[in-house]
Amino acid sequence: MSISNKILKLIRKSEKLSIGMQLSPAMFWIVFFLLIPLGILVIYSFWEMVGTRLIPVWDLRNYVDVFTRVGGMYIRLFVKSLAMSALVTVGSIALAYPVAYFVSLRIEKYKYTWLILLMGPYLVCWVILVLGWKMVIGYSGLLNYLGQLLGLISEPMSWMWNNWWAVVFILIMGWAPWLVLPMFVSLEKIDKSLLEAAADLGAKPMKRFLRITLPLSSPGLLVATFFVLIPTFGEFVTPALAGGSRGVMYGNAIDASFTSMMAWPFGSALSIFLMIISLIVATILIRIVGLEKLMESL
Repeated sequence: MSISNKILKLIRKSEKLSIGMQLSPAMFWIVFFLLIPLGILVIYSFWEMVGTRLIPVWDLRNYVDVFTRVGGMYIRLFVKSLAMSALVTVGSIALAYPVAYFVSLRIEKYKYTWLILLMGPYLVCWVILVLGWKMVIGYSGLLNYLGQLLGLISEPMSWMWNNWWAVVFILIMGWAPWLVLPMFVSLEKIDKSLLEAAADLGAKPMKRFLRITLPLSSPGLLVATFFVLIPTFGEFVTPALAGGSRGVMYGNAIDASFTSMMAWPFGSALSIFLMIISLIVATILIRIVGLEKLMESL
């Protein structure tokens, strides 16, 4: 082997070593904080818990219980949570898209200042956000106080708190500002000359929106769906603080299995089931929009 070939071989090895060194922190994080915990959940989901002891029985009993325990209550709870997540997704997009459209296509200066002003107030702890809304729509909140003060209601309205509606409303208010950003990015990538050409050809504003703006901004809409639908599957903090017994979601069942019920194997099976459904939904969304377009809108 000639000296030049040896040098090239060393360079290739050093490049591979350099890439490996650059990737090692990320791989360490993924392995120790994602794959190993998931592996433990998978193992526990096949075991049984007697008292406070985990017994390795290696059967599918816990997965069967997900569908059959308490008359299928957990599956009904999952369907309810999925419906609530869908409502949160639709509501968040309905609020965020007009704002992103206005900032992108109607404002010429200081666009990013607008985005910071929109998202800034929500850069706080999620618990503080939920408790803040409790001060507004809770049983003793501002709306009930003003309603009684103005004589509009004779007693506080209880339907605004401790139910599924309160959970959906707070999740929409919390997620909508974050969805402005991916939709803004998608709208910014639209060639504005297309809209000008359509206007010159006599297309009405609504027709321009439906034929040009909406289709070209669809990656941002799907990214927004990806951002909201999957995380809210397993939401448990907001239902615990604002939902009461009528606003319980699937994530609360998982939390209860690991805490008050001390049923770790069953909680692991609930978690793995949720992860499988989430991966299926994520795969469908990625197949619809394409991974490249999805990453471009992030």
